[in-house]
Amino acid sequence: MKKLLSYFIAVLCFNIATITAVQAEIKVGVMDNRGAINAIKRWGDLGEYLKASIGTDVKIIPLKANKIVDAVSDGSVDYILTNPVLTVIVKKKLNNIPLATMKRKSGSQFSGVIFSKKGSGITKAADLKGKKVMGFKFKRSAAAYVFQVKHLKDQGIDPHKDFAVFKEAKKQDDIVLAVKAGLFDAGFVKSGLLEAMEKEGKIKLSDFEIVDKQNDDFKHVHSTALYPEWSISASAKADASTSKKLKAALLKLSAGDQASKSAKIVGFVEALSLDELDNTLKTLKLPPYN
Repeated sequence: MKKLLSYFIAVLCFNIATITAVQAEIKVGVMDNRGAINAIKRWGDLGEYLKASIGTDVKIIPLKANKIVDAVSDGSVDYILTNPVLTVIVKKKLNNIPLATMKRKSGSQFSGVIFSKKGSGITKAADLKGKKVMGFKFKRSAAAYVFQVKHLKDQGIDPHKDFAVFKEAKKQDDIVLAVKAGLFDAGFVKSGLLEAMEKEGKIKLSDFEIVDKQNDDFKHVHSTALYPEWSISASAKADASTSKKLKAALLKLSAGDQASKSAKIVGFVEALSLDELDNTLKTLKLPPYN
């Protein structure tokens, strides 16, 4: 009997140790729209902040946009930080739960930019017909494809039919440089990128024209309506108590924390509604409604 009891205790201890080992690390996927190295540099400190806040090791995993759904589906990541389009997709397809929305100095919303080279004569949507245009990650990029396509279709322009050329870029920076070099007539990028590249010394904002430029209180130049910023969402399989701790830590993150400085954000807010974007994706018949 003593041997049998000892056996059960040993098995129980092994199972507890196994569970503890499994829960010893959580994996947070981040979309690397400017490259994996940039993603680690930007979000690495957030991983350290979350580790200190919730007492669990946090691994930051850069992911290409086209790998995010698979990574969530096969359990490669427990949480995902990505653009609102992919947040809608993993929510609808895989029951992910949005926890918090990212906030920048410009706020918790962002927009899309349609731009051309200064002096090109391309200043409004109608001027894009018959032109060579470059976008980013067709059907998956929020602010360098979806926002602009919706904006143009509302004006009766279909980029896939009315442009002479509509090419998909590997990086958004490449779009800006291609238009600057005259290789393309216009481009689609997320709001804030042009200002960031100017600060990095790569371009001058004055060298470009903003197509259908919006005049409102939003900080960055933009062409389209505003939509919720990137969000962190939890996998349906993520531990509920861990998700609660992680969300609390995100909402406590301040602009003065190193994690915010490295990520160039001011923190996170309660998850914003994605209903308007959901309707946009339905209208355009894009994933998850294709």
